[in-house]
Amino acid sequence: MKTSLHYLMLITLLFLTQSCVKTVVGTTQPPVAGSWVLSESSRSSGNGWYYFNTGLENGVFRFYNNGAAEYDDGYNFMRGSWRIRTIRSGYYDQYGNYYNDLHDSFEIHVYDPVTAGSADLLFDDITYTGSHLIATNYNGYTIARYTFRRY
Repeated sequence: MKTSLHYLMLITLLFLTQSCVKTVVGTTQPPVAGSWVLSESSRSSGNGWYYFNTGLENGVFRFYNNGAAEYDDGYNFMRGSWRIRTIRSGYYDQYGNYYNDLHDSFEIHVYDPVTAGSADLLFDDITYTGSHLIATNYNGYTIARYTFRRY
């Protein structure tokens, strides 16, 4: 009986150790770190997309893994921060479709104390497609879509 009990305990112990699985939870954020240029900006009020100039097209954004950000256009050298947050709210995607669910928002805040230039970009949604970041925001009237490409 003792031998059977030892085998039963051994089998139970083996079964329990085999059923335990360690899981490493990683970040779901897109790999934003690196250099980016604003390649396109457009707006829509429901009747198609129309291009507009933001004044940021001639510079390079640099996003660092620690959340630091820089923007340099040869005149302004702005420093600050960026972040991506996963939130649940209403937003418009890059095609102008409305959703109300879990998604990533994107913020960029940079400032140059010498020229007093600044850029505060708040996006309701961001989509990462490899060599492009597409970010949108809605101001109550129009949807703005910013397309960044790797530099």
